[in-house]
Amino acid sequence: MRSAAWKFAKLAVTLALLGYFVRTYVDLGAFLALAGRASPPALLAYFATLLAARWIQAVQTQKALAEAGVYVRSVEVFRSQLIATFYTMFVPGDLVGGGVTWYLLAKSREGGAMIAMILVYLRLVFLATAVPFAIAGMLLESRIQSPLLSGVLALAAIATAIAIAPLVFRRPAALAARLVNALCGLFAAGAARVRAALKTVAGCIETCAAASSGATASAFGYSMALHALGAAGLWLVAEAAHAGVPFHAFLWVWPLMVVVHMLPISFGGLGVREITLVYVLDRLYGTTAESILLLSMIALLATTLLGLSGGLWNSANVAKPDDRAG
Repeated sequence: MRSAAWKFAKLAVTLALLGYFVRTYVDLGAFLALAGRASPPALLAYFATLLAARWIQAVQTQKALAEAGVYVRSVEVFRSQLIATFYTMFVPGDLVGGGVTWYLLAKSREGGAMIAMILVYLRLVFLATAVPFAIAGMLLESRIQSPLLSGVLALAAIATAIAIAPLVFRRPAALAARLVNALCGLFAAGAARVRAALKTVAGCIETCAAASSGATASAFGYSMALHALGAAGLWLVAEAAHAGVPFHAFLWVWPLMVVVHMLPISFGGLGVREITLVYVLDRLYGTTAESILLLSMIALLATTLLGLSGGLWNSANVAKPDDRAG
């Protein structure tokens, strides 16, 4: 009951934010005219970056699992991720997508706890490696440079290095695990889920710091590639929407969108994403609200297509046992 009420509230917030954005900023006639001029080559290239990113993420996950002694094919991880995208169309959220991926990978093999740890680890690496892109993008953007910003970026770089250290080196990992376990003790015995999640994180930190240097470099390298593709894809869809934003801007706009999508405010970041982009891109580059809405709708459509392909793949896979039985 509480979960249903939360989903209803989240849906109401999403619709309210989108409605506010459209009523306040968007000329629907201009939006429709702009949509008619969207660049098909840029749209196809954008969709190709999404598929490439999903495949790279699948290969990254497969290699990290193999390092931990869990063997799975990259195509199976790829399929699980597409199916997870399908479920997040109805119950949006980063956590839900990770949970579905974990379930699909763990249901037919042992090592469910290790699979969960690896998925958490890769998510932490993904978030940590977003920071260098954000810093590089902001340093390249002359419109927002200032001594204060330089100081903030320096602090962000130091904080990121501190956060990454436990994922790479054993001594910082042991210290971080002790701190997480101590934090776990602050929660009452009734908060079983919180305690279990914290223990998973602690185990993940120690396990991943014990990985070989090659495996660690591979995990970070693939995450860097994912961010490069994410920034390139966002630039391509902006080009299709005639947003007039230079490529280097998306080195920091992309990590900003990653954070927006993680906020538990609306479904898939809808509403929050559009308002954030109009605030940032309009002020810096004069991008129209119509272009931003078109950019957002194209991204939503592409994600929906990926989700539907995952749903069809899942349906075909479920139908096989029945076909054999017949």
